Amino acid sequence: MIVHYDEKDAGHRAGRCAQLGTGTRIRATHGLCQHLSGILFAIWISTAYLHADVCNQARDAVQRRDLSAAEGLLKQCAAANPTLLGPVLDLCGIYQAQGRGEDLVRTASEGIKHFPGERRFYLTVANHAGRSSQYERALEVFSEAHRRWPQDEQFKDGLASVHLYLGTQQLDKGQNEEAERHLRRAVTLSERDVDARLNLGRALHNLNRSVEAEEEFSRVIAIDPKAPLARFHRGMVRQALGDLDAAIADLSEEIRQNPAYPPSYFSRGKAYQTKGLLNEACTDLDMAVQKMPDNARILFARGRCWLQLGQVAGAESDFRKAMVLEPENPEPINALAQLLWRSGKKEEAERLFKQGREKGLAVRTAQPGEIRFEGSTKAVQNPTTRHRPKPPGSTNSK
Repeated sequence: MIVHYDEKDAGHRAGRCAQLGTGTRIRATHGLCQHLSGILFAIWISTAYLHADVCNQARDAVQRRDLSAAEGLLKQCAAANPTLLGPVLDLCGIYQAQGRGEDLVRTASEGIKHFPGERRFYLTVANHAGRSSQYERALEVFSEAHRRWPQDEQFKDGLASVHLYLGTQQLDKGQNEEAERHLRRAVTLSERDVDARLNLGRALHNLNRSVEAEEEFSRVIAIDPKAPLARFHRGMVRQALGDLDAAIADLSEEIRQNPAYPPSYFSRGKAYQTKGLLNEACTDLDMAVQKMPDNARILFARGRCWLQLGQVAGAESDFRKAMVLEPENPEPINALAQLLWRSGKKEEAERLFKQGREKGLAVRTAQPGEIRFEGSTKAVQNPTTRHRPKPPGSTNSK
Protein backbone atom coordinates (compact mmCIF):
# COMPACT_ATOMS: atom_id res chain seq x y z
CA MET A 1 0.00 0.00 0.00
CA ILE A 2 1.29 3.45 -0.92
CA VAL A 3 1.21 5.91 1.95
CA HIS A 4 0.67 9.47 0.66
CA TYR A 5 2.84 12.14 2.12
CA ASP A 6 0.92 14.97 3.72
CA GLU A 7 3.26 17.86 4.42
CA LYS A 8 0.96 19.59 6.93
CA ASP A 9 0.20 16.43 8.90
CA ALA A 10 3.84 15.40 8.89
CA GLY A 11 4.91 18.73 10.31
CA HIS A 12 2.30 18.49 13.03
CA ARG A 13 3.48 15.06 14.08
CA ALA A 14 7.13 16.07 14.03
CA GLY A 15 6.34 19.01 16.29
CA ARG A 16 4.34 16.80 18.60
CA CYS A 17 7.30 14.39 18.91
CA ALA A 18 9.52 17.28 19.84
CA GLN A 19 7.11 18.20 22.63
CA LEU A 20 6.89 14.61 23.86
CA GLY A 21 10.65 14.38 23.87
CA THR A 22 11.17 17.30 26.29
CA GLY A 23 11.58 17.07 30.02
CA THR A 24 11.54 13.81 31.87
CA ARG A 25 9.41 11.58 29.59
CA ILE A 26 9.41 7.82 29.81
CA ARG A 27 11.63 5.74 27.56
CA ALA A 28 8.63 4.40 25.64
CA THR A 29 7.78 7.92 24.56
CA HIS A 30 11.24 8.39 23.12
CA GLY A 31 10.86 5.14 21.28
CA LEU A 32 7.53 6.27 19.82
CA CYS A 33 9.11 9.48 18.52
CA GLN A 34 11.96 7.61 16.91
CA HIS A 35 9.48 5.21 15.31
CA LEU A 36 7.33 8.04 13.89
CA SER A 37 10.36 9.90 12.60
CA GLY A 38 11.53 6.76 10.88
CA ILE A 39 8.12 6.33 9.19
CA LEU A 40 8.13 9.93 7.96
CA PHE A 41 11.65 9.60 6.58
CA ALA A 42 10.73 6.41 4.80
CA ILE A 43 7.64 8.03 3.28
CA TRP A 44 9.70 10.98 2.04
CA ILE A 45 12.36 8.77 0.49
CA SER A 46 9.85 6.38 -1.11
CA THR A 47 7.82 9.27 -2.57
CA ALA A 48 10.95 10.87 -4.06
CA TYR A 49 11.92 7.59 -5.66
CA LEU A 50 8.37 7.18 -6.98
CA HIS A 51 8.47 10.63 -8.61
CA ALA A 52 11.93 10.01 -10.03
CA ASP A 53 10.81 6.65 -11.36
CA VAL A 54 7.79 8.19 -13.14
CA CYS A 55 9.97 10.84 -14.74
CA ASN A 56 12.50 8.23 -15.86
CA GLN A 57 9.72 6.14 -17.36
CA ALA A 58 8.40 9.23 -19.13
CA ARG A 59 11.81 9.95 -20.64
CA ASP A 60 12.16 6.36 -21.78
CA ALA A 61 8.71 6.47 -23.41
CA VAL A 62 9.59 9.68 -25.23
CA GLN A 63 12.83 8.15 -26.52
CA ARG A 64 10.91 5.09 -27.73
CA ARG A 65 8.41 7.39 -29.44
CA ASP A 66 5.64 5.74 -27.46
CA LEU A 67 3.75 9.03 -27.30
CA SER A 68 0.55 7.65 -25.76
CA ALA A 69 2.39 6.20 -22.78
CA ALA A 70 4.73 9.19 -22.60
CA GLU A 71 1.85 11.67 -22.33
CA GLY A 72 0.37 10.05 -19.21
CA LEU A 73 3.74 9.61 -17.56
CA LEU A 74 4.81 13.17 -18.35
CA LYS A 75 1.61 14.52 -16.79
CA GLN A 76 2.34 12.53 -13.62
CA CYS A 77 5.93 13.71 -13.61
CA ALA A 78 4.91 17.36 -14.14
CA ALA A 79 2.26 17.16 -11.40
CA ALA A 80 4.75 15.65 -8.95
CA ASN A 81 7.49 18.11 -9.90
CA PRO A 82 5.83 21.46 -10.66
CA THR A 83 9.17 23.24 -10.88
CA LEU A 84 10.53 20.98 -13.62
CA LEU A 85 10.42 22.54 -17.08
CA GLY A 86 11.43 19.47 -19.07
CA PRO A 87 8.19 17.46 -18.75
CA VAL A 88 6.11 20.45 -19.84
CA LEU A 89 8.28 21.01 -22.91
CA ASP A 90 8.06 17.33 -23.78
CA LEU A 91 4.26 17.45 -23.51
CA CYS A 92 4.23 20.43 -25.87
CA GLY A 93 6.42 18.49 -28.27
CA ILE A 94 4.01 15.55 -28.24
CA TYR A 95 0.97 17.75 -28.81
CA GLN A 96 2.71 19.55 -31.66
CA ALA A 97 3.75 16.27 -33.28
CA GLN A 98 0.18 14.97 -33.05
CA GLY A 99 -1.35 18.20 -34.33
CA ARG A 100 -3.30 18.74 -31.10
CA GLY A 101 -3.40 22.51 -31.22
CA GLU A 102 -5.78 23.11 -28.34
CA ASP A 103 -3.79 20.90 -25.96
CA LEU A 104 -0.56 22.52 -27.11
CA VAL A 105 -1.83 26.05 -26.50
CA ARG A 106 -3.42 25.13 -23.17
CA THR A 107 -0.16 23.59 -21.95
CA ALA A 108 1.94 26.47 -23.27
CA SER A 109 -0.40 29.01 -21.65
CA GLU A 110 0.05 27.26 -18.31
CA GLY A 111 3.74 27.19 -19.04
CA ILE A 112 3.82 30.98 -19.32
CA LYS A 113 2.29 31.23 -15.83
CA HIS A 114 4.69 28.79 -14.18
CA PHE A 115 7.80 29.36 -16.29
CA PRO A 116 7.64 33.01 -17.45
CA GLY A 117 11.29 32.88 -18.51
CA GLU A 118 10.74 30.25 -21.21
CA ARG A 119 10.45 31.99 -24.57
CA ARG A 120 9.03 29.04 -26.51
CA PHE A 121 5.75 29.18 -24.62
CA TYR A 122 5.19 32.79 -25.71
CA LEU A 123 5.89 31.98 -29.36
CA THR A 124 3.53 29.01 -29.30
CA VAL A 125 0.62 30.88 -27.72
CA ALA A 126 1.04 34.10 -29.72
CA ASN A 127 1.45 32.35 -33.08
CA HIS A 128 -1.58 30.14 -32.47
CA ALA A 129 -3.64 33.19 -31.46
CA GLY A 130 -2.68 34.91 -34.71
CA ARG A 131 -3.57 31.88 -36.81
CA SER A 132 -6.91 31.62 -34.99
CA SER A 133 -7.73 35.32 -35.64
CA GLN A 134 -7.42 36.06 -31.90
CA TYR A 135 -5.37 39.15 -32.64
CA GLU A 136 -5.89 40.86 -29.31
CA ARG A 137 -4.55 37.77 -27.54
CA ALA A 138 -1.60 37.65 -29.93
CA LEU A 139 -0.96 41.33 -29.24
CA GLU A 140 -1.07 40.71 -25.47
CA VAL A 141 1.38 37.81 -25.55
CA PHE A 142 3.82 39.32 -28.06
CA SER A 143 3.77 42.60 -26.10
CA GLU A 144 4.70 40.85 -22.86
CA ALA A 145 7.40 38.82 -24.59
CA HIS A 146 8.85 41.93 -26.24
CA ARG A 147 8.84 43.68 -22.86
CA ARG A 148 10.86 40.83 -21.37
CA TRP A 149 13.21 40.35 -24.33
CA PRO A 150 13.29 43.65 -26.26
CA GLN A 151 16.24 42.55 -28.40
CA ASP A 152 14.64 39.28 -29.53
CA GLU A 153 13.90 39.65 -33.24
CA GLN A 154 11.19 36.97 -33.27
CA PHE A 155 9.11 38.77 -30.68
CA LYS A 156 9.82 42.16 -32.20
CA ASP A 157 8.78 40.99 -35.67
CA GLY A 158 5.76 39.15 -34.28
CA LEU A 159 4.55 42.22 -32.43
CA ALA A 160 5.08 44.40 -35.52
CA SER A 161 3.09 41.91 -37.60
CA VAL A 162 0.15 41.99 -35.18
CA HIS A 163 0.07 45.79 -35.18
CA LEU A 164 0.28 45.81 -38.98
CA TYR A 165 -2.54 43.30 -39.34
CA LEU A 166 -4.79 45.08 -36.86
CA GLY A 167 -4.02 48.43 -38.46
CA THR A 168 -4.92 47.15 -41.92
CA GLN A 169 -8.16 45.69 -40.60
CA GLN A 170 -9.11 49.03 -39.03
CA LEU A 171 -8.14 50.78 -42.25
CA ASP A 172 -10.48 48.61 -44.29
CA LYS A 173 -13.29 49.38 -41.83
CA GLY A 174 -12.73 53.13 -42.21
CA GLN A 175 -11.50 53.47 -38.60
CA ASN A 176 -8.53 55.52 -39.65
CA GLU A 177 -7.44 56.96 -36.30
CA GLU A 178 -7.23 53.53 -34.71
CA ALA A 179 -5.50 52.24 -37.84
CA GLU A 180 -2.89 54.99 -37.58
CA ARG A 181 -2.16 54.06 -33.95
CA HIS A 182 -1.45 50.42 -34.81
CA LEU A 183 0.47 51.21 -37.98
CA ARG A 184 2.70 53.77 -36.28
CA ARG A 185 3.60 51.14 -33.70
CA ALA A 186 4.37 48.69 -36.50
CA VAL A 187 6.64 51.23 -38.21
CA THR A 188 8.41 51.95 -34.91
CA LEU A 189 9.15 48.26 -34.44
CA SER A 190 10.13 47.66 -38.07
CA GLU A 191 11.31 50.87 -39.71
CA ARG A 192 11.92 49.36 -43.15
CA ASP A 193 8.64 47.48 -43.38
CA VAL A 194 7.20 48.63 -46.70
CA ASP A 195 3.73 47.24 -45.96
CA ALA A 196 3.47 49.07 -42.64
CA ARG A 197 4.60 52.38 -44.10
CA LEU A 198 2.36 52.12 -47.16
CA ASN A 199 -0.70 51.45 -45.03
CA LEU A 200 0.27 54.18 -42.57
CA GLY A 201 0.37 56.57 -45.53
CA ARG A 202 -3.10 55.39 -46.56
CA ALA A 203 -4.43 56.07 -43.06
CA LEU A 204 -2.89 59.56 -43.03
CA HIS A 205 -4.32 60.28 -46.48
CA ASN A 206 -7.78 59.25 -45.31
CA LEU A 207 -7.39 61.57 -42.31
CA ASN A 208 -6.65 64.47 -44.70
CA ARG A 209 -3.08 64.72 -43.41
CA SER A 210 -1.77 64.88 -46.92
CA VAL A 211 1.71 66.26 -46.25
CA GLU A 212 2.47 63.49 -43.75
CA ALA A 213 1.01 60.91 -46.12
CA GLU A 214 3.20 62.13 -48.98
CA GLU A 215 6.28 61.84 -46.76
CA GLU A 216 5.35 58.29 -45.79
CA PHE A 217 4.82 57.21 -49.39
CA SER A 218 8.15 58.80 -50.32
CA ARG A 219 9.84 56.71 -47.59
CA VAL A 220 8.26 53.60 -49.07
CA ILE A 221 9.62 54.44 -52.53
CA ALA A 222 13.07 55.15 -51.06
CA ILE A 223 13.07 51.68 -49.46
CA ASP A 224 11.61 49.90 -52.48
CA PRO A 225 11.28 51.91 -55.71
CA LYS A 226 9.10 49.17 -57.21
CA ALA A 227 6.73 48.78 -54.27
CA PRO A 228 3.25 48.17 -55.78
CA LEU A 229 0.87 51.14 -55.46
CA ALA A 230 3.37 53.38 -53.65
CA ARG A 231 3.49 55.80 -56.58
CA PHE A 232 -0.25 55.46 -57.11
CA HIS A 233 -0.96 56.58 -53.56
CA ARG A 234 1.65 59.34 -53.63
CA GLY A 235 0.17 60.50 -56.92
CA MET A 236 -3.26 60.64 -55.30
CA VAL A 237 -1.90 62.71 -52.42
CA ARG A 238 -0.04 65.08 -54.72
CA GLN A 239 -3.19 65.50 -56.77
CA ALA A 240 -5.07 66.44 -53.58
CA LEU A 241 -2.30 68.94 -52.78
CA GLY A 242 -2.68 70.52 -56.23
CA ASP A 243 0.72 69.39 -57.52
CA LEU A 244 -0.76 67.97 -60.74
CA ASP A 245 2.46 67.57 -62.71
CA ALA A 246 4.08 65.55 -59.91
CA ALA A 247 0.87 63.55 -59.52
CA ILE A 248 0.78 62.72 -63.26
CA ALA A 249 4.46 61.71 -63.14
CA ASP A 250 3.82 59.31 -60.23
CA LEU A 251 0.70 57.84 -61.80
CA SER A 252 2.44 57.40 -65.14
CA GLU A 253 5.25 55.48 -63.47
CA GLU A 254 2.71 53.32 -61.63
CA ILE A 255 0.99 52.54 -64.93
CA ARG A 256 4.35 51.66 -66.48
CA GLN A 257 5.14 49.27 -63.65
CA ASN A 258 1.62 47.91 -63.28
CA PRO A 259 -0.54 48.54 -66.36
CA ALA A 260 -3.28 46.16 -65.16
CA TYR A 261 -4.42 48.39 -62.28
CA PRO A 262 -7.45 50.45 -63.45
CA PRO A 263 -7.57 53.14 -60.71
CA SER A 264 -4.23 54.51 -61.89
CA TYR A 265 -5.82 55.43 -65.23
CA PHE A 266 -8.83 56.91 -63.45
CA SER A 267 -6.71 59.11 -61.19
CA ARG A 268 -4.40 60.25 -63.97
CA GLY A 269 -7.43 60.95 -66.17
CA LYS A 270 -8.87 63.20 -63.46
CA ALA A 271 -5.54 65.00 -63.14
CA TYR A 272 -5.42 65.57 -66.92
CA GLN A 273 -9.03 66.76 -66.79
CA THR A 274 -8.18 69.29 -64.08
CA LYS A 275 -5.30 70.58 -66.20
CA GLY A 276 -7.66 70.92 -69.18
CA LEU A 277 -5.96 68.15 -71.19
CA LEU A 278 -9.30 66.64 -72.16
CA ASN A 279 -8.16 64.27 -74.90
CA GLU A 280 -5.57 62.69 -72.61
CA ALA A 281 -8.16 62.62 -69.82
CA CYS A 282 -10.79 60.84 -71.91
CA THR A 283 -8.23 58.33 -73.15
CA ASP A 284 -7.31 57.39 -69.59
CA LEU A 285 -10.91 57.33 -68.38
CA ASP A 286 -11.89 55.18 -71.34
CA MET A 287 -9.17 52.69 -70.39
CA ALA A 288 -10.39 52.69 -66.81
CA VAL A 289 -13.97 52.01 -67.94
CA GLN A 290 -12.81 49.11 -70.08
CA LYS A 291 -11.12 47.55 -67.06
CA MET A 292 -13.88 48.47 -64.57
CA PRO A 293 -17.11 48.70 -66.59
CA ASP A 294 -19.35 48.56 -63.54
CA ASN A 295 -17.76 51.40 -61.60
CA ALA A 296 -20.22 54.29 -61.45
CA ARG A 297 -17.65 56.87 -60.43
CA ILE A 298 -15.44 56.21 -63.45
CA LEU A 299 -18.43 56.27 -65.79
CA PHE A 300 -19.57 59.58 -64.32
CA ALA A 301 -16.07 61.06 -64.73
CA ARG A 302 -15.87 59.90 -68.34
CA GLY A 303 -19.34 61.30 -68.99
CA ARG A 304 -18.24 64.71 -67.79
CA CYS A 305 -15.14 64.49 -69.97
CA TRP A 306 -17.27 63.61 -73.04
CA LEU A 307 -19.53 66.54 -72.25
CA GLN A 308 -16.57 68.93 -72.08
CA LEU A 309 -15.49 67.68 -75.50
CA GLY A 310 -19.00 68.22 -76.84
CA GLN A 311 -19.80 64.53 -77.23
CA VAL A 312 -23.30 64.76 -75.77
CA ALA A 313 -24.47 61.28 -76.73
CA GLY A 314 -21.50 59.63 -75.01
CA ALA A 315 -21.98 61.79 -71.92
CA GLU A 316 -25.70 60.97 -71.71
CA SER A 317 -24.98 57.25 -72.01
CA ASP A 318 -22.38 57.32 -69.23
CA PHE A 319 -24.60 59.37 -66.91
CA ARG A 320 -27.50 56.94 -67.36
CA LYS A 321 -25.27 53.93 -66.65
CA ALA A 322 -23.89 55.61 -63.55
CA MET A 323 -27.43 56.30 -62.32
CA VAL A 324 -28.30 52.61 -62.59
CA LEU A 325 -25.17 51.52 -60.78
CA GLU A 326 -25.52 54.10 -57.97
CA PRO A 327 -29.21 55.04 -57.81
CA GLU A 328 -28.78 56.89 -54.53
CA ASN A 329 -26.03 59.17 -55.80
CA PRO A 330 -27.54 62.47 -57.00
CA GLU A 331 -24.45 63.58 -58.97
CA PRO A 332 -25.13 61.66 -62.21
CA ILE A 333 -28.85 62.45 -61.84
CA ASN A 334 -28.22 66.18 -61.69
CA ALA A 335 -25.63 66.03 -64.48
CA LEU A 336 -28.05 64.21 -66.76
CA ALA A 337 -30.85 66.62 -65.88
CA GLN A 338 -28.71 69.59 -66.89
CA LEU A 339 -27.67 67.88 -70.11
CA LEU A 340 -31.29 67.08 -71.03
CA TRP A 341 -32.46 70.59 -70.15
CA ARG A 342 -29.88 72.10 -72.49
CA SER A 343 -30.89 69.59 -75.15
CA GLY A 344 -34.52 70.66 -74.93
CA LYS A 345 -35.77 67.53 -73.15
CA LYS A 346 -37.23 69.64 -70.38
CA GLU A 347 -39.95 67.30 -69.16
CA GLU A 348 -37.54 64.50 -68.29
CA ALA A 349 -35.04 67.05 -67.03
CA GLU A 350 -37.55 68.52 -64.56
CA ARG A 351 -38.37 65.06 -63.27
CA LEU A 352 -34.69 64.35 -62.77
CA PHE A 353 -34.08 67.70 -61.06
CA LYS A 354 -36.81 66.80 -58.56
CA GLN A 355 -35.33 63.35 -58.08
CA GLY A 356 -31.89 64.86 -57.50
CA ARG A 357 -33.22 67.26 -54.88
CA GLU A 358 -34.88 64.35 -53.07
CA LYS A 359 -31.57 62.55 -52.83
CA GLY A 360 -30.22 65.49 -50.90
CA LEU A 361 -26.62 66.57 -50.82
CA ALA A 362 -23.99 64.55 -52.61
CA VAL A 363 -23.50 61.19 -50.99
CA ARG A 364 -19.88 60.31 -50.30
CA THR A 365 -19.05 56.63 -50.14
CA ALA A 366 -15.61 57.34 -48.72
CA GLN A 367 -14.06 59.61 -46.12
CA PRO A 368 -12.37 62.84 -47.23
CA GLY A 369 -9.24 61.97 -49.13
CA GLU A 370 -10.15 58.30 -49.33
CA ILE A 371 -10.78 56.31 -52.45
CA ARG A 372 -12.30 52.83 -52.51
CA PHE A 373 -12.40 50.99 -55.80
CA GLU A 374 -13.12 47.71 -54.05
CA GLY A 375 -16.72 48.82 -53.71
CA SER A 376 -17.41 48.54 -57.41
CA THR A 377 -19.87 45.96 -58.63
CA LYS A 378 -17.22 44.11 -60.58
CA ALA A 379 -14.20 42.90 -58.67
CA VAL A 380 -10.80 44.13 -59.77
CA GLN A 381 -7.48 42.44 -59.38
CA ASN A 382 -5.78 44.58 -56.76
CA PRO A 383 -2.01 44.57 -56.23
CA THR A 384 -2.58 45.80 -52.66
CA THR A 385 -2.74 42.14 -51.71
CA ARG A 386 0.98 42.41 -51.21
CA HIS A 387 0.31 45.12 -48.67
CA ARG A 388 -2.45 43.18 -46.92
CA PRO A 389 -0.32 41.25 -44.45
CA LYS A 390 -0.81 37.61 -43.62
CA PRO A 391 -2.30 36.93 -40.18
CA PRO A 392 0.37 36.80 -37.48
CA GLY A 393 1.43 33.32 -36.48
CA SER A 394 2.72 31.86 -39.73
CA THR A 395 5.90 30.79 -37.95
CA ASN A 396 5.93 27.22 -36.79
CA SER A 397 7.48 27.11 -33.39
CA LYS A 398 7.28 24.80 -30.44
